[in-house]
Amino acid sequence: MDTVAMTGSGRNSVRELVMDAVVQVLVRDGLDGLSVRRVAAEAGVSIGAVQYHFATKDALLVAAANHVTAHFKSRAEELTHRVLAEEGAAAAFLAFCQLLANAIEAPDGEAGDTNATIVWLWFAAKATQCGAVADAFAAGWSLTENYLRGLIADLFPQLDAAEEAGHLLAVLDGLAVARASEPDRMPPHRAATIVRRHFAHLSGGDPAS
Repeated sequence: MDTVAMTGSGRNSVRELVMDAVVQVLVRDGLDGLSVRRVAAEAGVSIGAVQYHFATKDALLVAAANHVTAHFKSRAEELTHRVLAEEGAAAAFLAFCQLLANAIEAPDGEAGDTNATIVWLWFAAKATQCGAVADAFAAGWSLTENYLRGLIADLFPQLDAAEEAGHLLAVLDGLAVARASEPDRMPPHRAATIVRRHFAHLSGGDPAS
């Protein structure tokens, strides 16, 4: 076991290296290619250092999903706070939805990073089997849907917030998957247009058909 993994700042540093490595391995090699050995090689640490933090493949997968989710939350908080201050609550909600659908172009005009979506796709695939991964996946999506429901209830009180949140999450999830798997068919600007169209239905009080 690496001694750096047993010290305070070193432990956090190794954990971050491992998390970044898990994401890279999942994106490049898929779920079948995910292993403690391969993650250790990608991170440039020993197998023992990886096992100190994550003893199993399932633990690596759940941690990777939590890792990309934490980065998403940080980015979403920064974006929505800025848009809220500049344009108001409705615009901030739209910006959050576009971010969740990976429908926001990078400042240089390039397509956004789809790595987080790819990690979640593998997470979802593993979640089709009962166990800790399935439980973690269901809990994460439940929190997301509840968050959307709360925002819809506040912004569009005339609507059935629970039904609309489920519909909206399905739309955003589908767009994110298309952005990761079919970027030519679903570039960011097309995904953003679809999000805006759905948002217009919410704003008009008519559920999107």
